[in-house]
Amino acid sequence: MKARILLLLILILAMVLSACGGGSSSGSTSSSSESGSVDKNGHVTLQFWYALSGDAGNAVEYLVKQFNASQSAITVVPTFQGDYSTTQAKLYSAIAGGTVPNVAQVGGAALLGSSGAVLPISQFLSGSNGMDTSDIIQAFLDYNTAGGTLWSMPFNNSVPVMYYNKDLFTAAGLDPNSPPKTFTDLIADAQKLTVTPSGSSTPTQWGFNTRDDNQWYLSTMILENGGKIVNDDETQVLYDGPEGVAMLSLWSDLVNKYKVMPPNQHSEAQSDFLAGKLGIFLSSSASIGSIVGSAPFKVGVAMIPAVGNLGPQLPVGGGSLVIFKNSNQTLVDASWTFTKYMVSHDSMVYLTTHTGYLPIYKDAQQWPEITSYLSQHPENTAAIQSLNYVVVIPEFSALGDSDSALRTAMQQVELNSATPQQAMDKAKATVENSIQELQATP
Repeated sequence: MKARILLLLILILAMVLSACGGGSSSGSTSSSSESGSVDKNGHVTLQFWYALSGDAGNAVEYLVKQFNASQSAITVVPTFQGDYSTTQAKLYSAIAGGTVPNVAQVGGAALLGSSGAVLPISQFLSGSNGMDTSDIIQAFLDYNTAGGTLWSMPFNNSVPVMYYNKDLFTAAGLDPNSPPKTFTDLIADAQKLTVTPSGSSTPTQWGFNTRDDNQWYLSTMILENGGKIVNDDETQVLYDGPEGVAMLSLWSDLVNKYKVMPPNQHSEAQSDFLAGKLGIFLSSSASIGSIVGSAPFKVGVAMIPAVGNLGPQLPVGGGSLVIFKNSNQTLVDASWTFTKYMVSHDSMVYLTTHTGYLPIYKDAQQWPEITSYLSQHPENTAAIQSLNYVVVIPEFSALGDSDSALRTAMQQVELNSATPQQAMDKAKATVENSIQELQATP
């Protein structure tokens, strides 16, 4: 088991899960590993680890305070543990050492099911203190399912969105209220937004770029082009097929043919966008508040331009809540009570209206609190409308390794060091080797 945990940790550390939900590594950390307590009067204290900072972290802290104030039987102690990857690493270290928190918020949460340390959420759903998950959007449940079991509870979920500089659109003769709706439109607009001074070969303003979780955006394109990331039994990745290779070829063209995106410069993309040196920027909906609030220009937010004929296929990102095993049933029951509170209607309203994360419920777009918020903050409309198009990339065992391999493939074609087919073939071989290693590890 320890060998399997170590291998899983190595694979998950390859995952840049902040890519899919805006987790940040800023803020203080703690190595606290208490697993809760019940005092002589029956009062419960729970340890809660979370992986968000900035505005999102403040929202989590607020919800914990509200929970503590809402009743007198349970006190939750929240501890920021770093970004998703850091928190995941600390959790696996705590699992190996036998000292885990009671509840944790983390990315890739469903993969913790194979560690043997967490309780499946499905076991809490029935009974007098249960929960009807039929009201939750299915993609969010699928995002928290591995091996057919719902291991974690949807909490802070996000989708990829497109940010664009309205001022640069106007300067380029583009309509600032009409962002590109297809990749063909995007390329045409990005060419007009790319500015290269006379006598220079290097643009001072680029038309297009993405954050460094760029495998998320390529995966979106592959899904919209009719491709798949992994087969149904999760033993083979499928993006080396024609649908995936075509999208990696299009990605290469953005750099090498159309010359609207700088090669291998995704880590600088957000700062370039905020500095007014980038016209169109793909990132997570979780960043809407910070980007709109920080930009010294008018920011537009829209759904990602479509590829193919399937329409939008927006893969879910973000984090979830897991409950760890504990020999004290009182602590387990309290952990579920806290988890239910964090995903309640009121909690979802607060999280949505104070961050760029999405409400998880099917009827959330009709909630009065949400419609009122959108009337005052129209920049969030595209993200909320994306709830109609959310899909899930299966949380298969080597997903972290797959994300890393896709990013490597994208880097190779951007730098012209491999053809799209060669890059995808190498990614496939790397990931399937990881799958085989996991299957062979007891």
